[in-house]
Amino acid sequence: MKCPSCNAEDIRRSRRSGPQEGMALRFKNEAPFRCRACGLRFVAKTEPDDGGGARRAVSFADYLGLRGWTRRLFTDQMILGSLLGLVLLLVTVVFFAFAFGWIDPFYLHSTSH
Repeated sequence: MKCPSCNAEDIRRSRRSGPQEGMALRFKNEAPFRCRACGLRFVAKTEPDDGGGARRAVSFADYLGLRGWTRRLFTDQMILGSLLGLVLLLVTVVFFAFAFGWIDPFYLHSTSH
């Protein structure tokens, strides 16, 4: 791969910046690169692996492209714990809605009113 600006072959992978770039580039099978000669940062297609190397596990924070303090704050345990908490809260609200009669289960099953 060559730099589009100076045609140098001395390039390296660059970090993804932010969740939008992290998700968007992964879906398009692209990655950011930086030229060591001129410093240009550009996006290019990633070359497919030859299958010989082991793939690195990608965490949720990596997948979202989080870095710095957001990476330290939103760990995988924090993200999964928050999702689990939201699901439990939703199940609890639905349970109490049925228990206190806010939602009538027979009304949901009736076809004619």
